[in-house]
Order: sequence, then structure tokens, then C-alpha cells
Amino acid sequence: MSSEDNIIETLRRALDLTLYEAKLYVALLQGAKDPKEASAISGVPLPRIYDVIRVLESKGMVYRDPSGWYKAISPQSLAAMSIIRIEEEMRRRVKDVESAVKMLERFDKRLSSPPATVVRGLLNVISAAVDYFRTSSVVYVTAVYVLANGDYLGKLVSSLAAYVSDVRVLASFVPQLPQSPGVKLKGNVASLYVDSVASKSSLMVIVKDPANDEPMSLLVNDPVQANTSFKALSALWQIAQ
Repeated sequence: MSSEDNIIETLRRALDLTLYEAKLYVALLQGAKDPKEASAISGVPLPRIYDVIRVLESKGMVYRDPSGWYKAISPQSLAAMSIIRIEEEMRRRVKDVESAVKMLERFDKRLSSPPATVVRGLLNVISAAVDYFRTSSVVYVTAVYVLANGDYLGKLVSSLAAYVSDVRVLASFVPQLPQSPGVKLKGNVASLYVDSVASKSSLMVIVKDPANDEPMSLLVNDPVQANTSFKALSALWQIAQ
């Protein structure tokens, strides 16, 4: 695959364009001065040029110049515009998810959570952690072995911080954590023996699943055990440097 073909494919994936749209934008970026030249450079059939260019215009990727023909916006402008659109779409999807969750909670007739639950797989562990701890005001996360994987720890902490205003991480090392006002870290802490998440009412112990090398967890919905761990971690938090 040529360098230009790579550019076309990257452009298509990044902006969700058709092959003709991507090729015509690049041709205009190369200075195609009229429909015939644009067709010759891009390989887009001449009868299709105006249909495709109108789509590009609707997407804000090209504009009509005084001559009546079109010019491509700069790559920098295209990047800025596309990033804004992606961010707007992500915000809209987050709102949709939050709305859906609120509606689904009306159907949740479970009287109580089971006393203990085993969860396997990173995404399932994170989902379960959010489900169990999202109403907590303070949550402790200890990172020793499994959560020494920065990707695991970062995703878990980011997900919790979306719901919990005070997430306190105690680690046996110094991890890189997402920047969030609600996330606090104390690293190089001794006396940590297990990866866990703890609140006053729930406790999650995280280990490595020997079957597939992925994280797995035991969720304990016992306020007595959970509060004991929570108090011990609170004391450790106070003395940790």
C-alpha cells in the first residue's frame, strides 16, 4: 500500500468518510483547480464530483471560493473541527447513558445484593466496582500486585471517580493516575498485601484469575467486614507519607 493509500485509509477511519470523500478532499488539498482536475487527481468519476463535494461541504471540510469552485480547509482546521465534534458526541453519549441508567434504576426491584459475588474479567470487575461503590462518599483503592498494571489501575480509578467524590489510592509503588480533583494518591506505602477497593459497607478483593491471567474479584457485601477494612485503611492513610 502506497503512502497516499495509507493517508486515505487513515482519513476514512478517523472521520468516517467514504473512499470518494477521502480521495476528493486530498485532491482539493493538493490544489485541484476544477472538477476535471479533481477527478483526474482523485480518481473519483467526473459525474460524481459534485455529489461528493456537496457532502464534503455539508461536513465543513471544503468551502466555495470566489471562482465558484471549492477549496479544502487546512488539516489543522479539520483536526480542530473533528475533535470538537467527537467531544460533543461523547458528551451526548454520556448523557444518554446516564439517562438510561436513571430509567433502568426504576426497574431494579432487587431487595439486596448477595453477601458475596465473584466477578471475572477487567471490564466486569470495573462495572461491579462502580455498581457497589458509586454511592460511597469515600473509597480506598489499594494497588499492590494485579493493579500494578497501570492500565488496570487507571481505568478502575477513572470509573470510580466519575461517581465517588473522594477516591484515595494507596499503592506499594508510585503509579501514574488520571488527573481528577477527587483522586488522591499515596505511593510507596508499606504494609499493603492485597489489591482491593473498600468503603464503609462493601469490600472488593482483586486477584489474578489463574485461568486467563485477567483480574478477578470477590465482592463482599458485609458492612462489618467492610468497615473493619475501611478503618484500617483510613488509619494507614493518616500515617502514610
